[in-house]
Amino acid sequence: MSDNIKISIDIPLDENGMIGRECLECEKYFKLKPGTGLPTSHCHCPYCEYEGEADTFWTPAQLEYAKSIALNEAFNQIIKPSFDKLNRSFKELERRTRNNSFFKITVKTSGQSFSIPIKYYSEEELETSLTCDNCGLEFSIFGVFAQCPDCNELNAFLIFEKSIDATNKQLDILTKPDMPKEIKENSLMFILSSCVSAFDGLGKELRKRKPDLYPDKPNNLFQNLYSLNLKLNNFIETKHPDFDFLIKLFQVRHLYEHNMGVIDDDFIKKLPIFSKDLGKKYILTEKEMEKFISSIRTLGEIMKDHFLTSEKK
Repeated sequence: MSDNIKISIDIPLDENGMIGRECLECEKYFKLKPGTGLPTSHCHCPYCEYEGEADTFWTPAQLEYAKSIALNEAFNQIIKPSFDKLNRSFKELERRTRNNSFFKITVKTSGQSFSIPIKYYSEEELETSLTCDNCGLEFSIFGVFAQCPDCNELNAFLIFEKSIDATNKQLDILTKPDMPKEIKENSLMFILSSCVSAFDGLGKELRKRKPDLYPDKPNNLFQNLYSLNLKLNNFIETKHPDFDFLIKLFQVRHLYEHNMGVIDDDFIKKLPIFSKDLGKKYILTEKEMEKFISSIRTLGEIMKDHFLTSEKK
């Protein structure tokens, strides 16, 4: 009879139905939810370029757990029956020699049962949970930006969209009539800055993925829409219906960041129409911010089109 046995081991999911994964190449940890995404056993590391079958993404803790389960099953199915059979043989020998006056065999056992400890573990907590807008996979990562483990889609545009959605909700709060003027003014400035920062974050990830397409100079290229448009051969100006409005609000954001919102010579140099307002503070309005949020969302879609078009070439 063969001693080969087959053992099926279920790796437990966390409280959210997620399973931990670890890249064989960069050794970074992430989680995904089985049953979502593509019907495939192929997996991509969300952090690096490694890809392979799902069974190459086990974490060390999962392997130790599986090993301890397998050893217990092997012991119970192979070793323990042999021990029990040997023990029964000795007991039978003891019974047969019980009344023998010449020699007698007595067998004593410790009464303790042997077992191999199961190496239980808990999956780690991660910073960002996402649902891929391309294939529907639910996954979690450290940091913010990553590729989808199933379809390998870059999530940077999804993160950008979520950031703009958040600023839109913030703007909705400001529509309350009892909101103090000072709080409203500061909040509008914060929303403007958050929108530009979200676009800058998107840009940094795109530059990391496509350094040949999005140049590394100047450093803050995605904060300077005028320069970015020139670098992309006027692609944004051609595609965006409110390009001039975006240019203005990007400059207003710069004004608030570096000059407390007061119109200076540098601002007038870029936007001569405001020459009569030198020294005055630029006052943001809710209507402007509502239009800006919509416009920067469109800007994100244009950049996605530019990025994906380059992927196909």
